[in-house]
Amino acid sequence: MKLLTLLLAWAGVVLPCTAVTTDGAMWSTTSVEDVGYVSLEDIRSFYKLMPIAQPKGSGTRAVGNGTITLIFGPGPKDVSIHGLRCTLSHPTRPDDKGDLLVSKTDLLKLIDPVLRPTYIAGRKIIKTVVIDPGHGGHDPGTVTDYTREANVALMVAGKLAGELRQRGLDVKLTREVNQHVSDQTRLDMANHTTDSLFISLHVNSGRSDVSGIETYTIAPASPGETGCPANEHDAANAALAVALQSALVAKAGAKDGSCRRAQYSLLSSLHCPAALVELGYATHQDEAERLNTEEYQSMLALALADGISAFVAVMNPETQLKALPPPPPPPAEPAKVEPPKKKAEPAKKTAPRKRRPARQQKSKSRRKK
Repeated sequence: MKLLTLLLAWAGVVLPCTAVTTDGAMWSTTSVEDVGYVSLEDIRSFYKLMPIAQPKGSGTRAVGNGTITLIFGPGPKDVSIHGLRCTLSHPTRPDDKGDLLVSKTDLLKLIDPVLRPTYIAGRKIIKTVVIDPGHGGHDPGTVTDYTREANVALMVAGKLAGELRQRGLDVKLTREVNQHVSDQTRLDMANHTTDSLFISLHVNSGRSDVSGIETYTIAPASPGETGCPANEHDAANAALAVALQSALVAKAGAKDGSCRRAQYSLLSSLHCPAALVELGYATHQDEAERLNTEEYQSMLALALADGISAFVAVMNPETQLKALPPPPPPPAEPAKVEPPKKKAEPAKKTAPRKRRPARQQKSKSRRKK
């Protein structure tokens, strides 16, 4: 996979070159319960998208251009960006004109960074990836009859480190053996490494019928809140999460559990772009047994490396993705040309039948000799 395959897919639209300020000053907003909202019609117009009809009763609203598609719903916090599921920070709302309202926070810190990653403020070259295999030592994480979280995280982390080094990136691991590492030690390693990004690897738990990969970033601050250090990278975090999740779903063939937001204490104090990836569910037997195999661990590592490489490439200030032209319209069906109708041949004229002259009747009386 080429480094920019994922991002080229995101940028494969004729997108506007207008810079969106971090406070969203250019957008006309409506306040609902102290949250600023932007109409879907304004979003559609700005990104040059068109309405897409949805099945009746689906509870979804969609816009797109044939290359990029945004589908909102069916839940108020559900959005699909080019087929990849994400969770909004604030629920969408209908307005009194029948349009849909999307929070300005989600527009600026999720949708725009994914659609236009080269407009992320403060982009800089990333040289080092800090990989954090979750848990370890006396803290094994989730343990089931099928797998152990700490072991899977460590194995995938080691394979990922090797792949990234082959691609020219520096790598630091918060642990390289089965040992306990405090959250503060993990944070210090990331925050004391310049020009870096942080990725923490875990395995999820839940109902036995739930499976899939999920990628988490720190939740943006609510209106009026000061936020945490990690919120400085909200836009970059969104682009990183989508790059990782997209690669994992495509390359590992895993179920898309969506890109989500959460207030993880580990992520909140980081001073660099960061994401936490749940590689699957230890409580789902089939998925957990796959997680134990070296083949699947290698697939996950390679997918993670692809996502990281794409993100690193686009965060380079010298990278400028040229928006691809929209796909050409399907060729018009040629007009049906009916074969010329054959001219009716004139009816053959038949010569009128000559009437035989009537025989002259012989006179009954003969001439006398």
